[in-house]
Amino acid sequence: MVAAKGLVGHVIKAFDRSAMVLLVIDPTSAVDALVQRSRFRGIVEGETAVNCRFKYLVRKADVKIGDTVVSSGLDGVFPKGLRVGTISQILDPRAGLFQETKVRPFVDFARLEEVLVILE
Repeated sequence: MVAAKGLVGHVIKAFDRSAMVLLVIDPTSAVDALVQRSRFRGIVEGETAVNCRFKYLVRKADVKIGDTVVSSGLDGVFPKGLRVGTISQILDPRAGLFQETKVRPFVDFARLEEVLVILE
């Protein structure tokens, strides 16, 4: 599911007049994504209504605050190129292979009214 500004989530179960949706901001959600400018990949997981974690993004990745994050299409759930959000924070961990990075979703989930369901 997408809104005008970007990725919303995916339908888990459909009923006659409604559907159960897993939003990208849900902690159990995961989207295979990449930084549009530098093409570095990682997994965007839900965290809060205003931020997601961008996990498994290698430390050497060329990432800047404000970079656009899009779906990679490699998870088999979302098509390639759907706008997910922007890099809002880059933390510098002292050790490890990966950066700690936050993504602010493009969609304002508090004001979401209409979505488009993409079928296979």
